[in-house]
Amino acid sequence: MTAQFVQVEIRPFDRTLVRKATFKCGKPELDEWLHSYAGQQERSNNTRTFLAVPPGSGVVAGYYATTTYRIELDDESVEFGAGRRRYPIPAVLLARLAVDQRWGGCGIGRQLLVDALHRMAEASRAVGFEVVVVDAIDDAAVTFYTRYGFVPFDRHPRKLFLPTKHLLATLEC
Repeated sequence: MTAQFVQVEIRPFDRTLVRKATFKCGKPELDEWLHSYAGQQERSNNTRTFLAVPPGSGVVAGYYATTTYRIELDDESVEFGAGRRRYPIPAVLLARLAVDQRWGGCGIGRQLLVDALHRMAEASRAVGFEVVVVDAIDDAAVTFYTRYGFVPFDRHPRKLFLPTKHLLATLEC
């Protein structure tokens, strides 16, 4: 059976939806984060979490979370091209992105990523940052992100980046 594309509504974190969610993506740490920590992180203003909800369902089919980040002046920043900088590179971290196993293959991961990147592009008009970073949980996630223009750091193959200037050019912002 081939999965069909499902258009979802992407909403800001909703504690009520998450409490009743039976979300399982196959990665226990991502499931636990949504159920146990997303609300705390929202209330502390540490992350912003967005939920993918198929219209009329009230079901959490996927989610992503973002937070501020910086790339320290080390080997990683040199790989990014920091040169002789005296300060860390400002960034945004796509901290988590997961799709419930029951909704896999329906295009929800792509919709979540595109939504996240659009929100980051919009944020870049008010807050300066040079790069979007993601820590991929496994090799399949690395493949997913590279399909959308993210580039792995040489010494950290599961950590990927997308320069803000490339993000803005791609989205024509």
